Amino acid sequence: MGPIDLNELPPELVEHIPRAARLTCPPQGKTSDVAFAEAGGRVVVVKRCAHPVYLDWLRREHLALRALVGSGLPIPRFIAYAETETAGQLVGWLLMSRVAGAQFLGAATVAPHSLQQSMFRQLGALVRRLHDTPVPAGLQREGSWVLRQIEQARNNLSWCDGTVAGLVDLERTRPLPVPETLIHGDLSLDNVLIDEQGALHLIDWADGGPGDPRHDVALALRTKPELELSAEVLEAFFVGFGSAPVDEATREWFVRLYDYF
Repeated sequence: MGPIDLNELPPELVEHIPRAARLTCPPQGKTSDVAFAEAGGRVVVVKRCAHPVYLDWLRREHLALRALVGSGLPIPRFIAYAETETAGQLVGWLLMSRVAGAQFLGAATVAPHSLQQSMFRQLGALVRRLHDTPVPAGLQREGSWVLRQIEQARNNLSWCDGTVAGLVDLERTRPLPVPETLIHGDLSLDNVLIDEQGALHLIDWADGGPGDPRHDVALALRTKPELELSAEVLEAFFVGFGSAPVDEATREWFVRLYDYF
């Protein structure tokens, strides 16, 4: 749709962004248009989506951030959401606080081994904190998360990287269920930021809600080819996580499921 312009902001966002704000555009992803609006030393993120699939993701992120206000989790603060219509096409707009920091995986890749251990121990503790957070009423879902994901994977076959044969195998080898918790749902380490003080933050909440906690663990530890995790770093993660390790075969099952999304 082109760069975001202050003049096209819907009223629900305008009241939070001064007209004198300075807009900058970070490197853009494939699913949305993003701009940083800065005024008086305060920076907020404007996120815009028009494609129907990505608009649905933006709606879900809006609902997750809104439901998690007051949770104490280190996540962007929800400010406003609106939808407009342009040339007959719905456009979603999300406004949230900016979380500064570098992507965790990039920072870990260049860190010495001893620091990697500390970083992954901290990451494990954050994932445990996330899973111990009660699921807000606005995010509650009925039924099994794994079964819902498999059904959605079947619907995604026309465009995703997964195959029919792979999905059949996933259904056949489905791991035994465990109690569901609040999960991030897309805990790739691109969605974990580490700031200058070493604190961790979680962004991109479109898949947040009740789910299988092993999914978060599997994606958080999916670091190849950029980084090969040593046994010591894996141990550090699970020390921080505070429970027995999720075995490699189970983690691989969830990574394979992720190929369909």
